[in-house]
Amino acid sequence: MSESVNIALILRDIQLMRKKLDEIEEELLKLKVRELEEEEVSDEELRELERLSKETLENGIPWEEAKKELGL
Repeated sequence: MSESVNIALILRDIQLMRKKLDEIEEELLKLKVRELEEEEVSDEELRELERLSKETLENGIPWEEAKKELGL
């Protein structure tokens, strides 16, 4: 029984870590978007980048991979 409790605790901790990593990734993406804003992108380009960054986060596509596909 003790072993199953430990496994449940480990699984819960992993889920919490994943959630925190997702939050960190989202904040980093926001910072990247702000950085791009400073490079004077158009409003349309900015909206597209924000949409793509959210989509990559939701679909688990690494942002670096998405940037390569977009030629950024």
